[in-house]
Amino acid sequence: MPPKYDGTVESVTLKCRACGSGNRFPVERALADLAAVKCGRCLVPLLRVSGEPLTNVRAEDLAHPWDREALKALKAIPYAEKVVSTVFAATLDKLARFQMLAGAVRIDEKQAPRLWRSYLEAAGRVDVDPPPLFIVQDPGMNAFAMGAGAPMVGVTSGLLDGMGEREITGVLGHELTHVKLGHVLYRTIAILVINGGLAILQRLLGIAGALLAPLQVALTRWYQMSELSADRGELLTTGSLETFVRTHMLLSGGNSRYLEEMDVAAFIDQANEAEQLRDGDLLLQITEMFNNNRRTHPLPAWRVHHGMAWARTEPFFKLLAGEVSPRLTVDAA
Repeated sequence: MPPKYDGTVESVTLKCRACGSGNRFPVERALADLAAVKCGRCLVPLLRVSGEPLTNVRAEDLAHPWDREALKALKAIPYAEKVVSTVFAATLDKLARFQMLAGAVRIDEKQAPRLWRSYLEAAGRVDVDPPPLFIVQDPGMNAFAMGAGAPMVGVTSGLLDGMGEREITGVLGHELTHVKLGHVLYRTIAILVINGGLAILQRLLGIAGALLAPLQVALTRWYQMSELSADRGELLTTGSLETFVRTHMLLSGGNSRYLEEMDVAAFIDQANEAEQLRDGDLLLQITEMFNNNRRTHPLPAWRVHHGMAWARTEPFFKLLAGEVSPRLTVDAA
């Protein structure tokens, strides 16, 4: 059963960019094959799902409301900006750049050009200038955006080994969405704090650990909520709900040996079962909330659930059609 949230719709009306006629179609049928959604009059595809660039994609179109709320709460902590300025002053960009140049492989049109083309495609899909891209030798499946004023994107060798090209392109779009939304500085600080940097900040700032604890909690929560926004960029990049779900299935427990035998529909059922189990048990909800505060990333089933919900909203289809949605009212804080 598909997830139901405020904003999900059963049908969408889009204007054909070729002949201008309006076309109304059911969402569920469209999600089965987005490339097959065509104008009833001239048969031109209504949705841009073949890798062509998307323009007028705004940060506010992709930012999840929980991302905005968590960031607002984070910035409301009196010393949060002091932490940011102190870490930034500590030449975070220079250190990150040195580590990548010295210990990873920088990708461009000559170095792994096929991956570079996928990266440029992803950048065009979320409408952002691509920062430098690196491959990091690591057997784990991971990708990241790091830095402060000068972001960089990294992808591990394990992810490249374990995923297909469309899934990799989606992951690159995910990381580039973090860049587009201005997440990178706070996410880099969050990683430092989560990985034991709290003691260093105590010495740098002269702030007691008890006072920094709320910052750690706020950073961790926002870090997780920011993933929901980046997942939207991932969906937009590939224009495929199936690819999105397969990616998170592989991140959960995928490997190259059994890649062809893994079933997307079965993982969707698993994700829905996990959500129903949590929703039906108050003690489980409370326990999960405390466990969640110690994670960097939300559980994949939860992310699949929310990504599928957004794919059933009008803004998702408007973005794929190249239509500009009404500007949202977003708190500047």
